[in-house]
Amino acid sequence: MSPRLRFAVFVVMVVLVAVMWGMAWISKRFEAVAAGVAALQPVELRPLTGVAVGTGGTFENHRRLGPGVVFGFGQDLVLVDTGRGIAEALRAAGIPVSQPRYVVLTTLRPENGLGLDDLWLTGWLEGRSEPLRVIGPPGLRGLVKGLQQAWAGPAGAMARRWALPPAGGEIAVTEVMDEQALELGQLKLRLHRIVERDAATLALRVEAGGHSMALASAGLGAEQLEDFAQGVDWLWLGAVYGASLDQAEKAGVEHMEVLRREAADHFLLEEVGAVAAAAGARGLVLTRLRPPPVFASQYRNVVGRSYRGAVVIPEDGEQITP
Repeated sequence: MSPRLRFAVFVVMVVLVAVMWGMAWISKRFEAVAAGVAALQPVELRPLTGVAVGTGGTFENHRRLGPGVVFGFGQDLVLVDTGRGIAEALRAAGIPVSQPRYVVLTTLRPENGLGLDDLWLTGWLEGRSEPLRVIGPPGLRGLVKGLQQAWAGPAGAMARRWALPPAGGEIAVTEVMDEQALELGQLKLRLHRIVERDAATLALRVEAGGHSMALASAGLGAEQLEDFAQGVDWLWLGAVYGASLDQAEKAGVEHMEVLRREAADHFLLEEVGAVAAAAGARGLVLTRLRPPPVFASQYRNVVGRSYRGAVVIPEDGEQITP
């Protein structure tokens, strides 16, 4: 083969490789775009599964969306808290925004409810045909009424334009006054309320298929939580790293009184291990961490001083099973 012919063959091969690479890139790009808009099939979760939909907390963080956890068994799901970006967080976790029929707000703080109208209206737009059932502490009814009034005109126009089922635009509210047990499909929920200073906080315990999980988003009284969560497979807690506050204060960070007040609403990372151990929890899941850990092993080591069970610090969308 002559040098000129070899060069021509080489050029043809390079062009073919480039074309194939380009087509593969375009195909991947189409897949990525389609993944953001294509209809999702309802998820089937077995055994009882917790999905860390959003693991962020009070402040915005583009790497960790606002707080939200899904507990599910089969196709029955309960969404706990609806933080910033909840619709996108559900899609990223592979869960249709219209699938969760039940929502629990653990507190009425903005971080837990900013995405409630998003979930309500986007889920309706995407096919929910029955009322969204929202459960929370006293005051929830007023919050929901305010959202409904604020969105009445635009939501009504959207419903007419898209011929949406009327029932899907309704919200059924349950306010938990003390302690309440509910059956949500195959899920058994027990909700416990405690009043801290000027706010009410709910802890919940979910059971299905012989397994159990419990969650508290704020610094619920340790002894009450230990009794409430006794023997669960996974205990889900948020926490503030107390040592980081001490370091910030030594460094002269401004507005430390604000940071201290926020920390007072949550468990300290240094104490959650003892809480999980006293509850006899088989595993501990940590979300809403402040500050977010640079290395998860650092926070696991802190918890490990008082707790010998499994400790998971999930990323957004991660599934936790017994």
